[in-house]
Amino acid sequence: MDDGYPAPRHAVVIDIDREREHWRKRYHGLPRARAMRSFARYWPVLSAAYDVYLNHPRAARGEALHLYLRRDDVAASVLTEEEAGTVFSQAWSRIEAAAGRTSAA
Repeated sequence: MDDGYPAPRHAVVIDIDREREHWRKRYHGLPRARAMRSFARYWPVLSAAYDVYLNHPRAARGEALHLYLRRDDVAASVLTEEEAGTVFSQAWSRIEAAAGRTSAA
């Protein structure tokens, strides 16, 4: 029986230091990386996706994106909403892959 709620997530352990290292090596390929000038400035935008995932474990992807876009670090960045959505999508997909699941946008 579908009660309209998303399926509960299984417990996921996220090694944030490992994630930070992953993105440190790859952030140059993300939108406006040059405008951000350094990984230290980009990391808060990336980590906001992890914060949303951990603080709203039952949020559907669309709702999570909305919450992400409202995060102070994301809203204060140089990214447009579309660019921020791209960053979110890449980070969220990585999180879901680590959790062993995928979901529709």
